[in-house]
Amino acid sequence: MQDEQFMRSWCEGHSRFSAELDRGFSHLARRFARRGTSAKDIRDPYGIPAETGPTLSPKARASLSGLAATVLTATLWLVVVALATPAPGLAAASEVRVTTCACTVLLPLA
Repeated sequence: MQDEQFMRSWCEGHSRFSAELDRGFSHLARRFARRGTSAKDIRDPYGIPAETGPTLSPKARASLSGLAATVLTATLWLVVVALATPAPGLAAASEVRVTTCACTVLLPLA
């Protein structure tokens, strides 16, 4: 019974909810779009050129992006390993026992 009431109220209010959500997202998009252009309206008040220093080539930027992605992936992997192991750190057991057996098994080959 409660599920039916919930579904009816959801169907009645869904279009309004979607419209308000769309309006909110478009408001945020407009706000952030204006924010980027307002910073350029200052027009160099201190006489400092906008482009200072040499820019990186696209290949160098791609290499740095790849390096950053590799470091981030390795860091996330280490965090997952540290959280997933039963013992603290990367070692699951601190003591290893080695046992030997004096028996030998001979298997006949066809």
